[in-house]
Amino acid sequence: MFQTNNTATSKDSSFYRALWRWHFYAGLLVIPFLLALAGSGLLMLLSKPIDSLLQQDLTRVSNEGERLPASTLLANVQEAFPQAHVKLYIPAADASHSAQFTLVPHHAGGHSGGHGAASITAYVNPYTNEVLGTLDPATTLYSAIKTFHGKLYLGDLGDTLIEITAGLTILMVLSGIYLALQRNGWREVIPPRMLSSRNDWRRLHSSLGLLIAVPLVFFLLSGLSWTNVWGGKMVQAWSSVPGTSFVAPVAEETHESMNHEGMQHVPWALEQTPMPQSGSAMTLPMELNLDQVSQIATEQGFTNFHVHLPADANGVWTITATTMAGDLTNPAEERTLHLDRHTGEALADIRFADYSLMGKAMSAGIPLHQGDLGLWNLLVNLLFCGLIILMIVGGITMWWKRRPQKARGLAPPAAHPSANKAVVALMLVAALCFPLSAAAIAVIITIDLLLISRVERLRLIFK
Repeated sequence: MFQTNNTATSKDSSFYRALWRWHFYAGLLVIPFLLALAGSGLLMLLSKPIDSLLQQDLTRVSNEGERLPASTLLANVQEAFPQAHVKLYIPAADASHSAQFTLVPHHAGGHSGGHGAASITAYVNPYTNEVLGTLDPATTLYSAIKTFHGKLYLGDLGDTLIEITAGLTILMVLSGIYLALQRNGWREVIPPRMLSSRNDWRRLHSSLGLLIAVPLVFFLLSGLSWTNVWGGKMVQAWSSVPGTSFVAPVAEETHESMNHEGMQHVPWALEQTPMPQSGSAMTLPMELNLDQVSQIATEQGFTNFHVHLPADANGVWTITATTMAGDLTNPAEERTLHLDRHTGEALADIRFADYSLMGKAMSAGIPLHQGDLGLWNLLVNLLFCGLIILMIVGGITMWWKRRPQKARGLAPPAAHPSANKAVVALMLVAALCFPLSAAAIAVIITIDLLLISRVERLRLIFK
């Protein structure tokens, strides 16, 4: 893969062509997955208003006077679904919307079965107490596309492939910036007037690349927060809010247990933070009800919020307002308030200011990534996804027009072998920030040395 008979005439030209060659080969790996991510991201954004329209019979109600107490709605839902445990209450957003209750099967065990546990949402008319129907949030159009966007319907394998893609794409962005600026400087940002020649398509590819380079890196890094290795093992662990400041014992469960399949309620920075526990019911026999907790939320300044019910005898009432759950459009206003289930004492009041620097960056970046910060955010993200797809099309067309008509292989840019090795080594070192991407580069180099360079038919394809 990294061999050629051509030689470069200068050191600068040799490095440029070698970097171009690496950029080309990395693109072969990245383009299918980046197209899938941009396309599914675009569809996710479009599916949000579509889901809202499809669910209007569940979410919209007529204003019929005074709303019933939350505890009355809860009792009706518990009676209607005796086989399930009510885990979450979402008050009606306004006078024309229904209230929502999230239920999980009794065997899921409340919060303990929360993360990834199957659930359904029951919609209740807050004026008449009528159960309007139920919906599994994991079966919505948005959720189906999101599953593909995050794991390609391949589970952990898909997660790994996407993490590799994200790391390699960041390296491609860096190398692409160098290649574009070395050619014409910042004049390369100016797009072509028409698309007729190979140079026009190259100019389109590089101008779009320079235009979206910074936001693309941002989207890739924020997207990596969902991945198993870079997000879950490397970054989130040291970016989470510690639980040592709670004025109560902590449970083995973490805040991530408040999430469930198809729904994210907890800020990224809190997912690995332990949950506090309530005092003993033996010494404190009284207990708060849903009406009292809702009243506390209002008194504490919450407007749109979620109420998480205690999972067990030592569980807590939790009031949350987050961007990920759609309560807010300003991440700086995020708040998680834990209350003792018996006394109503505030056991922990966690706000955006309590997050670490990385936690703040991700808690602001993730809703921006998802288009959750308002209509402007959704429209900007739609445009961004479209520009990524257009940039990829420009790159593919540029290669096709550059490729000799009778070429038997991929016809990558020619470069001197020694410069190729230097560039690959440089990219490998840079990729160490993204372990799976670095491992992928190492595997590619090994395959090249042991297989491609030794098999004539393969060598003709990749030469």
